[in-house]
Amino acid sequence: MIRNTFIAVILAVIITAVNLNSEVFHIPLLIVFLSTLSLGYLQPQKGWISIIQLAISIFIGFFSSKLLGFTPKNFTEFQFITYISPFLCLFGGFMGSYFSKIINQK
Repeated sequence: MIRNTFIAVILAVIITAVNLNSEVFHIPLLIVFLSTLSLGYLQPQKGWISIIQLAISIFIGFFSSKLLGFTPKNFTEFQFITYISPFLCLFGGFMGSYFSKIINQK
């Protein structure tokens, strides 16, 4: 479980960095979806805990980047991606766990 927490924090840092430097919202949302898909695939039984940790870490990255003075290229898209990411995190985590259960089915 600690390993997945570490992975969630690293993914949140990557998502926040991409979100800060992106001019469109498609790329950060794709990265959010792919990272939650991989987290759901890695731990299909208790993956929802990692997904919630990732969503919380994305919000922490958003507010800490505002406090540290980092300026995004487009603030409204940065804010939109941050606020919509928990829904995408839950969907991606569910789909990842579903794919894991289907692929590893005997």
